[in-house]
Amino acid sequence: MRNILVLVGSGTKKGNTSQLADAFCKGATKAGHRVHKVFLGDKKLSGCQGCEACKGKNPICIIKDDMQEIYPLINQCDTIVLASPLYFWTISAKIKAFIERLYAIAENDQFPPKETVLLMTAGDDNFWTFEQPISYYSFVTKAIRWKNIGMCLAGGCKSDPKNKYIDEKFLQRAHELGTMI
Repeated sequence: MRNILVLVGSGTKKGNTSQLADAFCKGATKAGHRVHKVFLGDKKLSGCQGCEACKGKNPICIIKDDMQEIYPLINQCDTIVLASPLYFWTISAKIKAFIERLYAIAENDQFPPKETVLLMTAGDDNFWTFEQPISYYSFVTKAIRWKNIGMCLAGGCKSDPKNKYIDEKFLQRAHELGTMI
């Protein structure tokens, strides 16, 4: 059984990215895993300011925001799921801020071992739609020595202020990914 932390970096609680994350969570729960979902859209979360305070005698991040609630969740999990809409050709700023703030938990440039999953949604569905975020995610996971164990990339999602639409095939893929990890 895994302890899974699902971070949703969308600004819309009932949007396509949240639906994709929920499908993953249902699959993972069905498989017997413990799942904790955090909606980052409700969190005050700043990026790293490069102050290096976390590398001093008292190795903690000195930025007083909601990341302080997330650090213990990172320690308790063995799998981290990053769920993000495609914003301006890459992951959302909330997910990026989370990644930057991981610097505080590194000891001698070593990060605690984790497995990761990437869930993403986008309005378009071109062959290159997810190229940049996959490249970034792959680079980050390799650099901090985390193991990518799966992705679900949902292109062609539709959205307007009142209606969200994600193809059922992507929800099914996310659910299956949750059951298989």
